[in-house]
Amino acid sequence: MNNRNTVLFETVLEGSPRDLIKASELRRKMLYALSYNNNAYDDAYEYYKYLCGFLIPNNVTKKSVLFVWNDKTSSCWQFEKIHILSILSHWAHERAAESDTREAKHWIKRCIEHARDSLFTLNSYTWIDSDNAMLPMLHHRYHLAKLFLYTSDYFFNMYTFKEHVVPIRKSFQMLELASRVWANLEYVELDHRRALTLRHIALELGDDKAGERVGLLQKACELYQGNEELMNDLRLYQQQNDHVYYQPVTCAETIPLLSLEDSFQSVSNILAQS
Repeated sequence: MNNRNTVLFETVLEGSPRDLIKASELRRKMLYALSYNNNAYDDAYEYYKYLCGFLIPNNVTKKSVLFVWNDKTSSCWQFEKIHILSILSHWAHERAAESDTREAKHWIKRCIEHARDSLFTLNSYTWIDSDNAMLPMLHHRYHLAKLFLYTSDYFFNMYTFKEHVVPIRKSFQMLELASRVWANLEYVELDHRRALTLRHIALELGDDKAGERVGLLQKACELYQGNEELMNDLRLYQQQNDHVYYQPVTCAETIPLLSLEDSFQSVSNILAQS
């Protein structure tokens, strides 16, 4: 652990020594876990709650504090808060990946909440050091993209519970929107989710669009190569079209881009759920 990033709140703030020392201990535990790539979500979340309590107006400080993250420094408490929220969303996402479908839903919702809170924190970040201005997490579009990415995962979690065109289409649309808002994040699932969306659109088409159905499945197989279920669908419907319907193979169906208004409504609906 980098001693340069050690903060002793009991030397910085006036207040309950017990709470200040506890916050310092939790922060150290969180940094230790980070250095060993361990998941310490519970400790980090408890520390975050202390941190929010320290940010009340007119809180008496004994001296200034310097927060250090990735060799960038700031004396602004919002700088610390927004980094902690980023850590929380990362660890919550890890917890989701390790959980079954039902439990993962809870953790993905936590990711969405932390991304939302990051946007709110950035709104109150009224003074940013010029040396830090280019950091991704000090830009609204970065957190907005993460919000959409986690929302995409939420809908994909719904899809894995019950495969249907609506959640997989929404999952792809949210992920595509995220990639347009901020390009420099990992969107490795984009082609996969697009392929699954095209598959369900194809399977809902009637026999009067047999050629279009084959075209969509061909495109899906190109995007998600090696998937046996997709290949079986393509072989079945291509054989039907070749021997029964004789329609030209086309691929005119598209997946519309989700509007920002609809995407924000989707986020609000998720956050409103108990």
